[in-house]
Amino acid sequence: MGTYYLFLGLILAALVWFKWNLPKIKGIAGEKQVARILNTLDTNEYILMNDLYLPKEDGKTTQIDHVLIGPQGIFVIETKNYKGWITGSEHKETWTQTNYKRKDKFYNPIWQNSGHIKALRVAIGDNLNDVPIHSIIVFGRQAELKFTQPFKQATVMNCHQLLSHIKLEESANTNALTYFNRKKVMHLLSQYILKDRKAQKEQSKKHVEYLKNDRSERDLKVSSNICPRCGSHLVMRKGKKGEFKGCSSFPKCRFIA
Repeated sequence: MGTYYLFLGLILAALVWFKWNLPKIKGIAGEKQVARILNTLDTNEYILMNDLYLPKEDGKTTQIDHVLIGPQGIFVIETKNYKGWITGSEHKETWTQTNYKRKDKFYNPIWQNSGHIKALRVAIGDNLNDVPIHSIIVFGRQAELKFTQPFKQATVMNCHQLLSHIKLEESANTNALTYFNRKKVMHLLSQYILKDRKAQKEQSKKHVEYLKNDRSERDLKVSSNICPRCGSHLVMRKGKKGEFKGCSSFPKCRFIA
């Protein structure tokens, strides 16, 4: 009887652990799927780097899912392994994932990738500051993208569209980054890939804490009517769906809460 309850307890503990870590598991699965797609590209032309932790100006880190270095420049790719309807806009802080009647908010991945690109430009230095950097947001096949407005700062797509988009960029701009400079970028970024599993876990844990602190700091600024993006005052505005807080520096800053 004691063995039975022990076995039952282990099963329940495993189920709790799985439920608690499900978002992380889905995220890793999505990143691996995109990495497999990118690994089909010609390795003589493209260099793929996955899971980079780059330092930010405030001493924290930003984690980049995929950096693809090719003749067209550098592709910074953020993976979102979500399903259901995905809605949002370029200038809205949060997007929405809808599954039947359930709606979940998540941080605007274009803004997220903008932070990644800023850190990456610092990492590669001034000598390569004219290299084109392409921001790409990739959702899984189960996501239905229901956007009503075009994007200017990034390209948003499902994973099965990724290769064709890269090939399209290749035909439009094939000489943006020489082979020598591609290797140079790889060398500069290689120090930000953690190969030791223990170091990876420690850095991942720190990164999650950074994200939690950033969210708390953002919420505090919004409650104090301070724009977390540019530091200007937040003012009440009226829209089609009612009142909302928006940055007083609009249209230079389009933050809304």
